[in-house]
Amino acid sequence: MSTNEIARVQFNIGCAISTDMYYMSCAFVHSSETDSYSRMYFYQDKTPGKWFYHDLPGWNVISTAFPPGQPVSTRKVYALSEEGDVECFGRDITTYEKIADAGVSKSSKLYGYVNKISFIFDTLYVCGHRGQVYKRTPEGWVHFDEGLLQDEITITPGAPGDFMEQVSQLIETTISLFDINGVQNDIYTVGANGFIAHQNGSAWSVLPKQTVADLHAINVHRGDVLVVGARATILYGNASAGFRVLGGHAVDVDFYSVALFNDTYYIGASDGVYTLSRNVLAKVNIEAKEVTGVESIDGVIWALASDKLLRFSEGGWEVFTHIDN
Repeated sequence: MSTNEIARVQFNIGCAISTDMYYMSCAFVHSSETDSYSRMYFYQDKTPGKWFYHDLPGWNVISTAFPPGQPVSTRKVYALSEEGDVECFGRDITTYEKIADAGVSKSSKLYGYVNKISFIFDTLYVCGHRGQVYKRTPEGWVHFDEGLLQDEITITPGAPGDFMEQVSQLIETTISLFDINGVQNDIYTVGANGFIAHQNGSAWSVLPKQTVADLHAINVHRGDVLVVGARATILYGNASAGFRVLGGHAVDVDFYSVALFNDTYYIGASDGVYTLSRNVLAKVNIEAKEVTGVESIDGVIWALASDKLLRFSEGGWEVFTHIDN
């Protein structure tokens, strides 16, 4: 294997910081590493070097988040590993925390991996498998998943039904959460097999299932909620009025992310970027694959594909290719 091959990187997940700055987790392509390893890159368009990084050996970073509205001097960005490690990377100091119950290590409660970190109103939240939801408080990370968390999910030897039937039932009833988003006292989480739940500030309620497709991402705007997922699934509504499937879209792709920009939804998909306006779905004329993130910030749209970073503004789409690719 050549040095050149090892140096190549694949973009996994990221978040927008400003019109000119983006933060992302990358993995090495064709790497011989057997352990998890994440390289965290900042892309800074106005800086001569443009690409800056630090490494997180042993971490598989699954999500990032940037709390908006921070002064430049204290700006911080967060990275979450699937085991529940949280890095807070700042200009002056970098700190590390661990969500004790998350992950599959011997020190955890074996609930499983976590999937997403989000900043909602003024608080960080994390969601993951088996209904895990955590909230960061001054005392640290605490469970925020009463009514969702699944303590024990097991296959019972000798129980009625064969092994595969039990496995199928286990998969069907396991609550795996892939995104959490919303506003104060109006928070949604979505996941596998069409799962949607709503938190009204007092308790979680599981909403009626409208699809069996996995749901990957949520956009909340003025009480309206758009959810996207596998097999081009799009749901629209809210907890009060209910959700409905927006159908009639003749595409067979997976949707991973969604953002609202100038009254149009931008959707990151397995084969590129789509727009949704007045229930008309259209593919954007750019070449990209596995677009895990789309985000609107300060008059631009950032989109992260597996091999490139893209930005859309009034001047059209720009493509930024990594220096090692």
